[in-house]
Amino acid sequence: MDAVTELAIMLRNNENPKQVSMSTGIVISPPPNAQIRLNETVILSNSQLVFAAHVLEDYEREIELEGDIRFTDSQFQSFEAKEVKSKTKDTLKEGDEVILLPTADEQLYFVVGKAVRFE
Repeated sequence: MDAVTELAIMLRNNENPKQVSMSTGIVISPPPNAQIRLNETVILSNSQLVFAAHVLEDYEREIELEGDIRFTDSQFQSFEAKEVKSKTKDTLKEGDEVILLPTADEQLYFVVGKAVRFE
């Protein structure tokens, strides 16, 4: 067997995994019973999806605020850093486009955020 054939056999036997890349999908049904359309034939369900917490309703985050604040018809008032909690209300909705990152075997997809297009 010549060297080129031997190299070809080695490469084939190596079974290099195919490269996967990010894609987008459309929310058919939002969490908690999520369904996301990946393409014309594939619909992903909860068992195939992992969501970033910040896209879910009532995601809570602790933040610090510092600066000036003005209440209606009053002067600015300074304040020092105050610890507060915020909850998101802009969760995923039907029709939203989301950014998907698949695992190497494409059996699990990470929903990393909402997609925004400027056309």
